[in-house]
Amino acid sequence: MANIKLDFWLTCFKKQTSEESSGARAKANFKIFDFGSSYTYFFTILPEHNKDLRTLTDSFRSILEGDYCLISTTYDHARPFLVGLRIDWLINQVGSAYSDLEDIIPKVLINWNNQYSLFTLKYSAFQKEYQRAVNPDLLAKSYFLQFLLLFIDDIQTQILSKTEKNFREIDSRKIKEVEAQITSDFKKSTPSISEMAKMAGMSVSKFKILFYELFNSSPHQYILDKKMMYAHGLLQTGKYSITQVAYQVGYHHPSGFTRVFKQKFNYSPNTTYTEKQ
Repeated sequence: MANIKLDFWLTCFKKQTSEESSGARAKANFKIFDFGSSYTYFFTILPEHNKDLRTLTDSFRSILEGDYCLISTTYDHARPFLVGLRIDWLINQVGSAYSDLEDIIPKVLINWNNQYSLFTLKYSAFQKEYQRAVNPDLLAKSYFLQFLLLFIDDIQTQILSKTEKNFREIDSRKIKEVEAQITSDFKKSTPSISEMAKMAGMSVSKFKILFYELFNSSPHQYILDKKMMYAHGLLQTGKYSITQVAYQVGYHHPSGFTRVFKQKFNYSPNTTYTEKQ
């Protein structure tokens, strides 16, 4: 898994008006995408050499004023990605006090640093696409909105988690997110129970118990059943061979797929395939 580094800083800008300020010079060096009103929330792709968040503050003093949350991400040798959010706007979105955000934001970013987190998967995919994108600016704008929604949602989750009665709801939401992530592409190998638990941010035993309560099945049996139902649907179209369907649900050899399919439906996939020919 690629190395992703996250850093953040809550800081206050006092706007500089001098055209000779470092901010005025820096503004010409990289493009800032302003999505809010007067930089309420924005992002920029920074020069590759500029990876220290605290050395960047002078670059914004000519255009920013007020309290901001700055978040930077670096990915291997790619250029850093920086997001800026006005604190008053963020407080209004999540309904939390400034003092709470100082405690909550680090927790969100710690969870994001998990190699199986939704953020890590999305950010890794974004950087790979960005390197070959025909319109990288458009791709970056699209990703920023996803980043923003995920950040606000995870802050709200942290706020809810402070209330004991919401623990169950949050855990259930995490498990459903893991289930959706795994079943979105059956060609990928199924993660181990331990990996699934890490994706949900909980112990293996807790994950297994809650998963069974939600889906009335063990994780691997549930995913296997979903794969076979998906495979059955593909075979019924008559458009795919057994080998092609086996590949679509993560099997490199049709013999293994045939055995599991027969255990599930009590007949061979050849039966379904032949009926449609």
